[in-house]
Amino acid sequence: MDFLLGGCAATCAGFFSNPFDVIKTRQQLHGELLQRTSGAPGTTNTTTTTPASNPYSSVVRSFRSILRSEGVLGLQKGLVSALAFQFAMNSVRLGIYQTAENCEWTRGASPAGTLLRSIGWGGLSGVIGSTVACPFYMVKTQIQARSHGKYAVGYQHRHTGTLAALTGIYRERGVRGLWRGYPGIVTRTAVGSSAQLATFSTCKDLFGQFEWARDSVAVNAFAASMVSGFFTCVFMSPFDVIATRLFNQGVDANGRGLLYRSVADCFTKTLRTEGLHGLYKGFVPNYWRIAPHTILNLTFWDQFKAWRDLYYGY
Repeated sequence: MDFLLGGCAATCAGFFSNPFDVIKTRQQLHGELLQRTSGAPGTTNTTTTTPASNPYSSVVRSFRSILRSEGVLGLQKGLVSALAFQFAMNSVRLGIYQTAENCEWTRGASPAGTLLRSIGWGGLSGVIGSTVACPFYMVKTQIQARSHGKYAVGYQHRHTGTLAALTGIYRERGVRGLWRGYPGIVTRTAVGSSAQLATFSTCKDLFGQFEWARDSVAVNAFAASMVSGFFTCVFMSPFDVIATRLFNQGVDANGRGLLYRSVADCFTKTLRTEGLHGLYKGFVPNYWRIAPHTILNLTFWDQFKAWRDLYYGY
């Protein structure tokens, strides 16, 4: 039951956060491996990228660009694969973490010990969940990146839908092709899940000392989620950029990436050509995706568990 509740909570949250996920993906891929100023010494690619030439230079401009080029439905691109990813990943991730909490495996002899155990279980559950859901994340990223003309960013895959993408990739590259870029999603989710679940559990315990938090499960979960969302975004954003780029890049005839060989290679090339700014591209929409998603996901999760306990008389 804990696994099902975790997946349902994430799916409900994913519907509301997907537009920011689309914007985040576009911003992370715009100007990929391009210098921010032209003529930098010792570089091979010095195309200038400026706010004036960037249709995704801000969240507001990104909304306008997507609405202008693709209409309202463009803001929900990749929704099916995004919700499939959320359900598959979080049913496993939150289910494992809740099981660890039920068995008190996340509890240490001291607050510091509890935090460390929570980080460890959060990371482990994230790795297992992302392993299961990896193909959906790849398809989601590739569909969200697709546009046309000056609005197109990164490599443009020609998927017509989630099922068509999965079957096409499997037919062309086999099972291995569905998990291409797997190290990127594992790193991203391990860091993000550790930060999210550890800070969420810690903040819930902290806020639980106050009467306003004890009176309402939803209020306590909402407050803890707001703090958790911030820390998740700060720690996860660079790895989120790397995962997006690894999954969206084109491949050669042997199935090798055209731009990056590994997580380390993507990190190095992005940092060298775009600087630290490149690793935090899409930070603002990523926060507006992560914070509400964290709030909705973990609040739904806690509320669903409260309703379950009430129904079964736990």
